[in-house]
Amino acid sequence: FFSVLCPSELLLCIEWVLSVSVGIKVAENSCNWLPKASLVDNGTTYNTMSGGEEDTGGDKTVSFAPEEEKSAKVLQQKLSMLQKQHELQSVSNACSFPKPVTRLVFWTRPKQRQRWGDVDSHCHLNWGDLFFDLFYVASALNLSYVLFYSPSAEGVLYFTGLFGPILLEWFQRTFFDARFVWGDDPFHKMFEIVHLCALSSAAVHIRPVSTMTDPTQIEMFDYSLAVTGLALLNMYRSIEVMLTVDGEDAAKHGEKRRLIDFFVQLSFYLAAAVKSGITYYGSKSADENDFGNRGLESLTNACSRILNLAPERDLAAEVAVEKDHIPIILCLCGWSSTVVFYLFRCYFFEKKFGWHKKYNVPMNIEFLIHRYGELVMLLLGESVLSILIVSSINTVEYHVTFYAAIVSIVLLQYSHYKYQPHSPREHACRRSLRGSVTHYAIMIVYCHALVAVGTAYKMFLSTYEVEASLKNKDLRHLVTTLMSRNLAGAADKTKFTTFEHKAATANLFCISMAIVWLCLEFMWISHVGRAKYWKFVKTKQGIFCDVLRTIGVFLMFTISYYTVEPEWVTLIGLLGICFEIVTTVITRYFWDKQFGDFEDDDDGHWPNVTEPDSVPNEHVDEHDDQA
Repeated sequence: FFSVLCPSELLLCIEWVLSVSVGIKVAENSCNWLPKASLVDNGTTYNTMSGGEEDTGGDKTVSFAPEEEKSAKVLQQKLSMLQKQHELQSVSNACSFPKPVTRLVFWTRPKQRQRWGDVDSHCHLNWGDLFFDLFYVASALNLSYVLFYSPSAEGVLYFTGLFGPILLEWFQRTFFDARFVWGDDPFHKMFEIVHLCALSSAAVHIRPVSTMTDPTQIEMFDYSLAVTGLALLNMYRSIEVMLTVDGEDAAKHGEKRRLIDFFVQLSFYLAAAVKSGITYYGSKSADENDFGNRGLESLTNACSRILNLAPERDLAAEVAVEKDHIPIILCLCGWSSTVVFYLFRCYFFEKKFGWHKKYNVPMNIEFLIHRYGELVMLLLGESVLSILIVSSINTVEYHVTFYAAIVSIVLLQYSHYKYQPHSPREHACRRSLRGSVTHYAIMIVYCHALVAVGTAYKMFLSTYEVEASLKNKDLRHLVTTLMSRNLAGAADKTKFTTFEHKAATANLFCISMAIVWLCLEFMWISHVGRAKYWKFVKTKQGIFCDVLRTIGVFLMFTISYYTVEPEWVTLIGLLGICFEIVTTVITRYFWDKQFGDFEDDDDGHWPNVTEPDSVPNEHVDEHDDQA
């Protein structure tokens, strides 16, 4: 079309610009600027350009004669194979051009990463995965304020109900990337943008419990809509694999089962969105006429407290607002039911009926290990942000708490990576099916506990900030505190100085830290296997190590019974972490002494893993064998 309407020079520029800017691929026979490719056969160079045009340099160039048509076709086939391996390069009119291609690529089929029995290939992580994780850092930071303002059973309910759908989204996306790969095409790039927009919408609408439970606030409705959108996107991803995947039939069968899981999530999330939407828009129409009176009353109460003209009154008590917990319970059921059903299916049916290969394709375990490590790193990073983004108070107690918290987070990351294997052949996903799903369930609990630990440290440091402001009788801070009682989503920080709040913070710290230790222990057991673990426990060294670990967990769990002061709780917690690391080192010493280096001698490999060392023995020479 362009060849008829445009001059050759203009056609040259248009095709080059389109190829570079938007990736439009043009046909080879639509223009005459394609690079000249040649093949050498028996000392004669044959030109493959149409028209029999001669090349003036180098070797002798001849065009295809009629009598050489058969040999020319053979050479043309050789050229086609050569062009698939090497990019054609040419210089024409002092300009370089992109590789000529044959069709427009707007969408590509998803491909299976590896098949059963293939060697476990080395998988490079891309920058998009790291950028993708930044949205989860923001989500974890917003989630920390749910516990920050409500360290109670109600706060834990909303923390797990809001964190679960987002965390499960990370796991589902990671498992998909470990099994399949998308092409670098415009359609899937736009899909990624839409996915990140839905994830951002869910993260930005995470607010404290006082806001999420208020039927006059839209945050719960918007959050439910966002996670509903994420479930819809996951369903499309499964449908795309079912219909167009370039891989085994097991990939299609597996995505059918995951499509059912996504549909269950969608049902719960959509029900939460409908319930919160009906409550919000119903309360909005009912309170529309009374909005001005409530705002004037709030300002009057605040001024009266400042001037001591009237006793302090709680507006929340005067204007009773009925809390609505149904949407968050539906969100909690949406993600937890998927996890429970998956665990039940893998523990009792997958291996027994041989479904593990029929309905699954292998994951790249090296990729999975790196992604697990990055997830823990970003959650520990959230804890670092929670500690550093606070006001600095020039007191001894504050600095003791601050540095104890920093050192504790550093030792936590050391302790985590001390537990985790660095080779795919030592991971739970390679060892067995049940070990893999057990590790997956433990990781979910572990991630919740890590965010809770960082939140507890932030609450400890905020206690000193409120005490200093009240001690100095800062009028501006006092006005802000009093006014915050009437703002949606805020909280009265004066309660941070009470004994009850300090005790709640200490309990949150102790319980979450004890859960972190238990999760690390259970993850280690999932990696080594129950058989080896019980064999180790039956020895004297194993009993000694388990007694030490039990003492450490018990002491950490009961710190709040001895003291609730932040500096003492964090110091004792730091000592407990050091004790846990020493126990880990002793355990690993006795373990290596009894079992030696880790060897995967379990015949029941988790089929979600391939064999990276499956190289035939006859291919190994004597020199390598001796080495």
